[in-house]
Amino acid sequence: MLRRSIVRLRWAPVCVVGLTVGCASPRITIPDGQLPPPSRVIDVQTSVVLAVPATKPEQTAKPEAPKKDGQKAPPFQVPNILPGADAVPLKPLRFEEETSAAERLKAVRAAYPELIPASAALPIAADQAPLSLSDLQQLALANSPVIRRTAADADVAYGQMIQAGLHPNPTIGYQADQVQPSLKFPPGSTASGAGQQGGFVNQLIKTAGKLSLAQQVSGYDYINAYVAVRKAQVDVTAQVRTYYFSALVAKQSLEFNKALADMADEVYQLQLRQVASTFAARYEPYQIYAQAVQARNAMVQADATYRSAWKQLAAAVGQPDLPFAPLVGRADAPAPSFAIDDIKNRISEQHTDILTARNSISQANTNLILQKRIPIPDLQTNTYHQYDNAAQVYQFGVQLGIQLPISDRNQGNIRSASSQIASARERLRVAENDLAGRSAEAFARYDSNRTIVANYRDKILPYQTRAYQTLVLRWQTDLPGSVQFNDIVTTQQTLVQSIQAYLSALDAQWKAVVDLANISQFDDLYPPSEK
Repeated sequence: MLRRSIVRLRWAPVCVVGLTVGCASPRITIPDGQLPPPSRVIDVQTSVVLAVPATKPEQTAKPEAPKKDGQKAPPFQVPNILPGADAVPLKPLRFEEETSAAERLKAVRAAYPELIPASAALPIAADQAPLSLSDLQQLALANSPVIRRTAADADVAYGQMIQAGLHPNPTIGYQADQVQPSLKFPPGSTASGAGQQGGFVNQLIKTAGKLSLAQQVSGYDYINAYVAVRKAQVDVTAQVRTYYFSALVAKQSLEFNKALADMADEVYQLQLRQVASTFAARYEPYQIYAQAVQARNAMVQADATYRSAWKQLAAAVGQPDLPFAPLVGRADAPAPSFAIDDIKNRISEQHTDILTARNSISQANTNLILQKRIPIPDLQTNTYHQYDNAAQVYQFGVQLGIQLPISDRNQGNIRSASSQIASARERLRVAENDLAGRSAEAFARYDSNRTIVANYRDKILPYQTRAYQTLVLRWQTDLPGSVQFNDIVTTQQTLVQSIQAYLSALDAQWKAVVDLANISQFDDLYPPSEK
């Protein structure tokens, strides 16, 4: 009852408009289709939640003293609207002279926040076999509903091509003529008033090769549907590559940020020891603590990216419940080498959009020939065979006829077919221009990011690491005060920023590689060398 009520409610406006055509007739039966549940008033509870003002943490800082007229506020004050503005200023730790170093360190550690150990464990079971990119592609080809759907569409087009070339079926039937039940015959006569009884056969004969041309026109739809299967395979391949490399980069990002978090933890503990020894100011450990937490934030983000990429990868291969498994491959592997001229030639010769547009031009040309032949009359034949009961003789007849193309000579369809040729040619140019622009943009990203990754890997990171290690060595071996501890912290921050920039460039490089390979429709990112 609920479903039918919803149907009637949703169709009510249509019925009001369509009364003149009988929409209100009780004889109309609406089928039981699938309908969504009735919706409530949208975002009522959401508005209530969002309207509640944010609760501020308890004010622990000392309230400001009232300023006298003309007195200025103290400089470098954090505006109250900013997060953390209510934080309590640090109070100095005071130790007695007889306080031991261990007790000082214990008190310092109690006064500062504790770092939770960083973990970079991925959600992968130990018994899961590793999967390579090729393994994932094979899973996608076997299970992707996108590919299966396009294959089914191609089979639909094949059936329509067969149907377009079939001859019309003959019509057979029974006929009676000149039936006179009350007609009188002399006694002993075998004649009767049953009239002429018999059957007939009608057949329309298509002429001028129109069936063959119609099948050719429909055949181009089948060819393009077959091309669409290839395009679907390319699209699914690109999706698998995208999520595969995203997972690889996320995995490496997780490992890198785990190492950076460990470095920050080590510096943090050392800074606490320096505070206990009065060699460092009390505010300095908080900066290191913030860096360590930021490294953990990056780990959280990398872990979420990996999980998301895996779920998207599983969906792309057609197995959404595919369990997490190790991936064979490295994000820092050398990128494939592409040449822009080779890409242009491949696009011109093999890209599915270009092939579809060229097939459409051939189809439009064939359809124009068909439309010009349609005015040629088809032959309508009629043959009948019957027995004349009054004359007691067998007789037959033949009728041949054609439709005279006097007013309707298919002029409109011929004009439309001519315009379709021009339209198909322009669609080819549109596809060529679009692919040229997309390939140029993707190649620019590929070329620049590949260079950036190489510079970070071979030049920036090695030298920054060397500078950091050299600075640490001097701090450990040279005279006290020759290297400030803050210099080590600053150099480490610079190294961290460079590593994050390297990971971003690495991710951008693989995305450009996948985009360029998708536009070029390469079956392999690293084509085997020709011998």
